[in-house]
Amino acid sequence: MGIMGFVSLKAQSFSPFFQPLTWEQASFVAARDNKLVLVEVGPVEKSLGEKLEKHREMLDYLFRNVIAVRMDLSTSSGKEFEYRLLMHTPPVLAFFMPYGDLVGVVSSEKVEQDAEVLREVLHQARQAALVKKNNSRSVDFASLDLKQALSLAAAEGKSVFVYVREDRNQPSLLMEKNVLNLDRVADFFNQNFVNLSLDKGQADELLPGYPVNCCPTYLFLTSRGKLLYRAEEFCEAEQLTGYGNIALEKAKGIPFEIPGTGETETKARQTGKLIFIDHYVAGNLHKELVQNVFSDPEVTELFTAHFVNIGHETEQAFLQFTDASGKELHRVRSVADAEDLLTQAQRALTGRGVSGMTAEYRQGNRDAEFVKEYMVVLDRAGLAQEASQVAMEYLSPFTPVCLKEKLYWNLFEQYVRSTDASFFDYLLGQKSELAGFYGEESVYRKITALWMAGAENFVRDGYFDESGFKEYTKCLKKEKVKNWRQIVRNARMQIAEQMGDWKTFITLAEEKWNEEKLSDAELHRWGIKIDEHCRDEGLRYKMAQWLSGRALQIKYKEQVSGKVNVASYRGFFEKLADDLLKKK
Repeated sequence: MGIMGFVSLKAQSFSPFFQPLTWEQASFVAARDNKLVLVEVGPVEKSLGEKLEKHREMLDYLFRNVIAVRMDLSTSSGKEFEYRLLMHTPPVLAFFMPYGDLVGVVSSEKVEQDAEVLREVLHQARQAALVKKNNSRSVDFASLDLKQALSLAAAEGKSVFVYVREDRNQPSLLMEKNVLNLDRVADFFNQNFVNLSLDKGQADELLPGYPVNCCPTYLFLTSRGKLLYRAEEFCEAEQLTGYGNIALEKAKGIPFEIPGTGETETKARQTGKLIFIDHYVAGNLHKELVQNVFSDPEVTELFTAHFVNIGHETEQAFLQFTDASGKELHRVRSVADAEDLLTQAQRALTGRGVSGMTAEYRQGNRDAEFVKEYMVVLDRAGLAQEASQVAMEYLSPFTPVCLKEKLYWNLFEQYVRSTDASFFDYLLGQKSELAGFYGEESVYRKITALWMAGAENFVRDGYFDESGFKEYTKCLKKEKVKNWRQIVRNARMQIAEQMGDWKTFITLAEEKWNEEKLSDAELHRWGIKIDEHCRDEGLRYKMAQWLSGRALQIKYKEQVSGKVNVASYRGFFEKLADDLLKKK
């Protein structure tokens, strides 16, 4: 006999609380009367019914709110019904929405111990049912493989949410029935993530680096497949969206701050951190750095923990590390990827940056491996002349004949910018023989690079050695250096910039504009230089015309193609042209 001494489906002489209805019939009546369906899944003890008969008030509450039936799981109809229990083990009393989801469950044993627990479970079930009635959306899991999901996330500027589940796993079933189908959860995840649902086996195969120990598991990934955050086991809606918010915050990347006078150094001293400064030139390269490097989870973690991070728009892009007083420890012109940036940060943290290695070199360290590493660090810092000097000091004990050995040629080719007479003359005299060793393109490219480097060395202490430069130009002509006119023009433009001779700079720039294919990046750099340093209204107007004209060309191309290139310089050109026309 079941609980409360009520009738079973076969015994009609007892109380009619449990009605002789099928699941479908009970659902119909419950839907009509705006009630829940209470299903007793047996077997249960006879004493349970006797105890509940003493709680008439609670029974009235049950009568008003549920249609009650019994279910025998050994029957065919019971076996069809069993999946609705979401793997809860009988004997239980389960509350359902009509035709729908499980909204409350309690074991028969608990009811035996305290009958009033039914009132509490029913109250919670009614609240859960009301929530479900008012929700119509679910998390939209894309029908994509992992690679496609990552690509879509990259295109949409989102992260990826991977929900890892198992079919016969109760927490997974509960998440899908009670959490992932709530409007507030669906809206949050559909708006902020590309959502992917994987079985545990799929996750083990596709994400071997993130082993799944239990289900459900929630993995939040960057569009490059890096882990932002992970959590496990069943959780309520607020907790799940909380996990998502943690991931979104981490996805923002390095937390850059707006620098204030003295504030950066003060905060660094107070927190015991170093300072990282992103000196950037606005444009596509910096966007890529922000999206693919600064947003890497490992980078974010390290730079949040050890640095006060500052972004500073400037004319020349480089990354700088200083101590709390602002003294430079290390710098690098650019980084290849997140791993490279982490390596550079470790140099600053361990004293192996430009400053530390320079001090060690000056103290006399000439170990071959150290010197080679030091040249790399100087070159990557943009200190080409310093790297060249170290390279020449390293090669100085040898005669130029050493260039026939690949080790020394590689150092010479990569770092030397000096037109030192012995090595340069040897290079010019033996170019055919060296080309046989290293290829004609490599040798002639180095010769051209040295001619270009030499052309830039005629300004000392604010004085331009014009006669020396003219002699140098004659040498270029005499040696029939390829592209000698461009070498001379580029050098003259750099000299004009150093001397503040913006009229000559614009004249040479216009000549270059007409004769060479000019990149948008270089035109943008010209515009920034003129805006920051030139006060001649006529020259500023001419530069503004160039920028506006180029912006119109980009706009016309977009109109013809019907595609807007969000990565173009059009917006930068238009803004910079406006700035140039303002009086300063």
